[in-house]
Amino acid sequence: MAKTPQATDTRFLLFDDNAPYTEIDCLKKEDLRSVWLLDIAGRGLTTLKRWPINWNLRWKSLFRQSQPDRQIRGTWRLLKAGMNTPQPATPVYRSGNFYQLEMPFIEGSTVFELLKASQTNQIEGQKLIARELGEIVRRLARAHLRHRDLKLENVILKTCQSDQQQPSLWLIDPVGVRICFSLEKSISYMLDRLASQPRNAGLRLPLSPQIICIRSATAELDRKRRKRCFQMLRKRLQKLREPNN
Repeated sequence: MAKTPQATDTRFLLFDDNAPYTEIDCLKKEDLRSVWLLDIAGRGLTTLKRWPINWNLRWKSLFRQSQPDRQIRGTWRLLKAGMNTPQPATPVYRSGNFYQLEMPFIEGSTVFELLKASQTNQIEGQKLIARELGEIVRRLARAHLRHRDLKLENVILKTCQSDQQQPSLWLIDPVGVRICFSLEKSISYMLDRLASQPRNAGLRLPLSPQIICIRSATAELDRKRRKRCFQMLRKRLQKLREPNN
C-alpha cells in the first residue's frame, strides 16, 4: 500500500527536497543497495536508485568504477547508440549516507515475465520480440558496445501509448555496458546472456523465435565473421550445459 510521507519523514531526501512524493514499492534490495518506486508530484512515477557510501564505493569512485559512475556512463553509452533506456532525471547526489539517482519509471513488463507467464505464447508475438532483441544486439555491437547484463529481466516491453502502433523494448540497468571492438565477440556474448536466463529457469522457448533473434543479430556480418560468431556462441552455450554452470 502506498504511503505518503509526512513533513518529518526524512527517509528519502530527494534532489528537489520540496517535492512531495508517495512511496509505492521497493523494487529491488541487495544488502544496503536498493531501488524504489516513487510517485513524485509534477513528475509522475520515478525510480530512485540508492547506493550506500562506504570505503569500497569511495575507493572505486577514484577510478570512476563505482556503481553510480558505471550507471551514468552506461546510460549515456546506450543513449548515444540510439537505444531506448531511461534518461537520468538528476545527477547522482548525496542523501545522508547514500548516493541517489532519480530516473523515470518505464511502465510495462519484463520480457522474461511475459515469457514465463506465457503472455506472449502466440508465435507471432514472440517473433516480433525476438527480431527486436536481435536488432538491439546488432546495434549495440555496431556501436562497439557489449552489455554484460543483457538478460530478459532487464528488457522491458513498454506499455503501448495511444500514438504507438506496437510496444517497444527498453533496456534498464546499464551498469554492465562496456566498450568492445570485436563484433563477433560482442554479439556472441550478448546472445549467450539472453539465452542463459530461460535455460537456468527451465523455461522452454520455441526454436523459431531463437533463430529469428540470432539471424537479426548477425545480419550485418559477412559469411566468415558469422561463422566465427557462431563458433564463439556454441562454446558459450556449451558451458551453460556443463554441471555447476
